[in-house]
Amino acid sequence: MLLMSWRGLRSPAMVLTAVVFFSASSRSETLSPGESAESLAPDFKVTKLAGPFEYPWSLAFLPGGGMLVTDRPGGLHYIAPGSRAIKNIAGLPPILTGEQAGLMDVVLDPDFAHNRTIYLSYAHGEDDSSTVRVLKAQLDLDARTLAQPHVIFEAQPYAKELINFGGRMAFDRDGFLFLTLGDRYEAARAQDLSDDWGSVIRMRADGSFPDDNPFIGKDGARPGIWSYGHRNPQGLAIDAQTGQIWEHEHGPMGGDEVNLVQKGRNYGWPAITYGVDYDGTQISALTAADGMEQPVYYWVPSIAPSGLAVYQADRVPQWRGSLWAGAMAAEVVVRLSMAEGKVTREERFLKEKPGRIRDVRVGPDGFVYMLTDDPAGALYRIEPTPVSAARATCEGAVGPAKCQR
Repeated sequence: MLLMSWRGLRSPAMVLTAVVFFSASSRSETLSPGESAESLAPDFKVTKLAGPFEYPWSLAFLPGGGMLVTDRPGGLHYIAPGSRAIKNIAGLPPILTGEQAGLMDVVLDPDFAHNRTIYLSYAHGEDDSSTVRVLKAQLDLDARTLAQPHVIFEAQPYAKELINFGGRMAFDRDGFLFLTLGDRYEAARAQDLSDDWGSVIRMRADGSFPDDNPFIGKDGARPGIWSYGHRNPQGLAIDAQTGQIWEHEHGPMGGDEVNLVQKGRNYGWPAITYGVDYDGTQISALTAADGMEQPVYYWVPSIAPSGLAVYQADRVPQWRGSLWAGAMAAEVVVRLSMAEGKVTREERFLKEKPGRIRDVRVGPDGFVYMLTDDPAGALYRIEPTPVSAARATCEGAVGPAKCQR
């Protein structure tokens, strides 16, 4: 049942609210990777907060309630607390755009409240020779500009395709900055330690590399690589409670993965995969091999996950420890319930399809926020209704099968 058409949410001049209901089959046992099971989903109030943005890509929450939003064509935008007005931030570097290239992630320095420092990932170069850079700068909201911008990282070597950039960033509890890099549609690069592409990079906040990075000192290896064998990681999140690093990535046709990223591990692409090429031909006959990690979870067919958050808020205690992701192909928001590092349930929300979901974040208020990937994309807040919050508590106590509406 849909109480208000999602077409109404397309209007940039209004803040509109819709409540979406749907149900599906319910299961609660541990799922094997690739074994999907949707469950009876909660009811939500979905509020459009701001827009339009031109293909928005990432969201960051500022102290005091403001937000930053990036869009792929190269815009960095500020939304003041309680406001729908979109204010543009100046001072960005030249950004390469086209196909999947553009401005990507924005994250705050762990000490942002004191140093006002942010980090941006973006494509740089020319159409036939490009890379991903990380920019560090101070955010001056009074002047609406970036101060003292400087590049702290540039992936090497440059690549010729304008796709599979990766580009997600996150700080861990020790203050190290992690960056995902895709294979740039040259799969073999993901297994080449002399090449940054197809890896997760770990660096200090100034762009230098810690001495305990796993391939420091290895002949020919790139010093920033933390893990490798990744195809196109579009989600990265640190569990604030455990310190675990979670990542998801696009497979080819099928084989999207959720991985627990660990030091020095090889995640297998393209030697092992659960997907096939876009023309249906086999990429590898193997789905497992010695010395290569298995995904914690995977999807066949693909959902094209994008944006990732670990829920550790108090607002819905039974959601703690679960992973939230957007899906661009499936056009849903996904929640994965976790227990002992395994997925126990998959839930897909908002099947009425507000559009392709590019980013999903958990706000300081404990609500879930999302950005839609669209030329007139928007920022939404997802709030559980009292009924859905009560249901989540019931499911945590006695299991979903006994918690009917």
